[in-house]
Amino acid sequence: MLHITNAFPYAEVPEYGVFVKEQIDSLDRAGVETKVLFMNGRRDGKSAYTKGVSDIRKAAANYDILHCHHLYSGFATALAFTGKPVVLSFLNDWLHEMDGVKSEMARKLGCGFGVRWADRVIFKSPVPAALGGSDRYLNLPNGVNATQFRIIPRQEARARLGLSPDAVYVLFVSSKDKNRAQKRYDRFAATMDIVRETNPGKQIEELVLVNQPRERVLDFFNSADLHLLSSDFEGSPNSVKEALCCGTPVVTTDVGNVKEMLEGVPNSYVSSSTEPQTLAELVQKVVSADVDREAVRDGFLAKGLSQEAIAQKLISVYEETIARKSKDRK
Repeated sequence: MLHITNAFPYAEVPEYGVFVKEQIDSLDRAGVETKVLFMNGRRDGKSAYTKGVSDIRKAAANYDILHCHHLYSGFATALAFTGKPVVLSFLNDWLHEMDGVKSEMARKLGCGFGVRWADRVIFKSPVPAALGGSDRYLNLPNGVNATQFRIIPRQEARARLGLSPDAVYVLFVSSKDKNRAQKRYDRFAATMDIVRETNPGKQIEELVLVNQPRERVLDFFNSADLHLLSSDFEGSPNSVKEALCCGTPVVTTDVGNVKEMLEGVPNSYVSSSTEPQTLAELVQKVVSADVDREAVRDGFLAKGLSQEAIAQKLISVYEETIARKSKDRK
């Protein structure tokens, strides 16, 4: 199994694409022999992809199937003409995969090519209705490491981060930078202003998690009273899964598959609006509640989104894809 990705941790940015690495690690633990080919477009620009084409062509001959993480990885693989069966994972919501491309027509053409070219296509959020009901397309979110992300005493976590034991902390998460357009820190900040105005006697603080070493992330999720996701779009946001595993409630805009993840989870809400006022009202409900953190965690874990469960589903997808490709060639 050859994994081809443009998102993977490296020394300068240890959180970059960590969810891809952790999914691959879970496949390793399940007995799948894997190799990673990382095209670091973030650091090296377009040259990473042009070089990647020849690297993919050379490496692919030794593997039964290729898994491209992100559409841009798929483009490079398509140009390599390997003839191997390919699984393509979209990492973002459908037409937002080509982040930074302003032309809607170009995004539609690029995404349309990807879903026609790959043998199987995985979406982290629900399969777009525009693609119809073909079984080539499936919804398979990333799993979460429920052993790593667990409930620990809040005050211990706060002490390690040097935080106040008495404040109410609302968590904002972005893997790249705080002001990444998609994540809408401006909406988060506006919501926080309203919450503070509503609670003049409380110390309401923002807690920002950006580009932290993985070993510190657990303390951030456990220090927070809730996680507010203010994004314009997502696929299947990993921060939501990690927060819920830590027993931290979530308030979120209606993006990706958050409705499915939060259904039945206590003290967690999907907003009907992106307006800060509406988000602030939901945040207020959480900070005013007596939250049972164990119930939050248990409600989420009942959905079967552990890394181990998702790894087994991926293995089935790989086996089916190889079998189909072999049958089509006969």
